Amino acid sequence: MDLNAALILVRIVDKGSFTAAARELGMTKATVSRRIAELEQRLGVRLLYRSTRQLTLTEEGEAYYLRCSKAVNELAEAELMLSASQQEVTGLLKLAVPIETGQLVIARMIARFLQAYPALRVELDLTNRVVDPISEGLDAVVRVGDMLDSNLAARRLWSTERILCASPDYLAGQDPIEGPMDLANHERILVSSGFLAHQWRFERGEEEVLVDPPSRFVVNNITCAREAAKAGLGLASLPAMLCHDELAAGTLVSLLPEWRQPRVSLYLLFPERRLMPRKLRAFIDFMVQHGEEFGIDTLL
Repeated sequence: MDLNAALILVRIVDKGSFTAAARELGMTKATVSRRIAELEQRLGVRLLYRSTRQLTLTEEGEAYYLRCSKAVNELAEAELMLSASQQEVTGLLKLAVPIETGQLVIARMIARFLQAYPALRVELDLTNRVVDPISEGLDAVVRVGDMLDSNLAARRLWSTERILCASPDYLAGQDPIEGPMDLANHERILVSSGFLAHQWRFERGEEEVLVDPPSRFVVNNITCAREAAKAGLGLASLPAMLCHDELAAGTLVSLLPEWRQPRVSLYLLFPERRLMPRKLRAFIDFMVQHGEEFGIDTLL
């Protein structure tokens, strides 16, 4: 069965000419004529009598048109119904998010997101393990850092700078920090994480400096590293979105602001789909549009 050819026939009859049907379907008149000839050959009957002035259905063509026209109308109604249902974002959105990112940022954003879409529900799994959304039945997962090769589609949501910081109490009893090389004389709070390198890299213009300060405290939780820095244990390199409030309150102080560290990106990973569910599209758009309100440098 060639549904496209059946649709072409219906459009020809409804519009009254090959030319008008071709215009509506975005085809050339020659293509429309060829498709009808192929349909007639496949069916083994003539469907249309064509002349320069008149277009007439044969008896067989009339019966075929009536059946096809009914089917085309039902398909159009089904498409309209589905399109209308998609105008409202509904259903259950299932996500997996790294623990610290979920606690400090995503949870607050989802609260706002659900206020904007009252017919939607969200199920959030906070975990630092690598999650496969396909095998675990999730709509998407949030991952932090550069993406490795994956069979998933990836959408970068945000990028946030990293800030070298310490508490005022720690800095009061230490040698001054005027450049990256001075960090060798300071205590570092090392975050053991897959998205943060062991060495610290600093860039200023074309200059690049790698440093590896001593560390007596190593932790795999960046929130814990932030709290240790606030307690005066040493220096910490933190994503800006996780220390925004502390910097504003003065419990942490930014160091070497003229030197930049590699930015930290957040990605949304989801199964490759030609047509993305409306609930997931709404979530992506909301996260990108409102990132700056939560201390995030949004990337469009």
